[in-house]
Amino acid sequence: MVKTDFSPIADTTRRAEIVALLRRAILTGQLEPGQKLNELRISEQMRVSRAPLREAMRELVQEGLLASIPYAGTFVVDVTAKDIDDAYSLNKVLDEFAIERTWPLRDQRFFDEIDRRHEAVKQATRALDTTRQIETALQLHGLIYEWADNSVLLETWQRLTSRLQMYFALHLHARNEPVPVEDMHETYVRLMKGKDMRAAQRYAREHIDIDFEELLAYARGLEQRESKGAKADRAGRNNNV
Repeated sequence: MVKTDFSPIADTTRRAEIVALLRRAILTGQLEPGQKLNELRISEQMRVSRAPLREAMRELVQEGLLASIPYAGTFVVDVTAKDIDDAYSLNKVLDEFAIERTWPLRDQRFFDEIDRRHEAVKQATRALDTTRQIETALQLHGLIYEWADNSVLLETWQRLTSRLQMYFALHLHARNEPVPVEDMHETYVRLMKGKDMRAAQRYAREHIDIDFEELLAYARGLEQRESKGAKADRAGRNNNV
């Protein structure tokens, strides 16, 4: 298991800072899918009490990055190929609907905002900041949901984003790079500011599919590795009987 060290936090009441550190550890792969969080060790490294740490962990459970299992502990969520397929296929449908709803509502404020968010993605990409790049990319894609004037659609997107955060991070691990080597959103932004809604919808689907099979293969590899590890553990226990 990967050894993870956390830097101390000066103010023990700053739950948001604890959340940010844990999220970064998950999205950079320091905390791996399925890994159990050692509350005592993390609290000692951060120099915070267990109470704010647990509050931060509960927040990440609500976001979907952590899973709390009664009598077992809190774990980074496991990721399967099916999980990824389910999320990405839903994302395609939601994007198409969100673009259709947003299209007649676009105005100069929309164009200015999509440019601003796109610039934030490019800045994070240049800085090789994995967590920030993922966050800003999701904020860029989230604009159509915020603009669509459909509260249920927005709530669904917000629930989906935590899973997409994890999958985007896994994608970077699969490609063995801190952030994408180049900006992937130039065409997306240009089409979202253009006049052809169908072209924008089509490209959104294609954008989601970029390297999708590579990510699925990586997830399947993780599943196989975990399955082999579980078999080895059972064999070891049987030998010790």
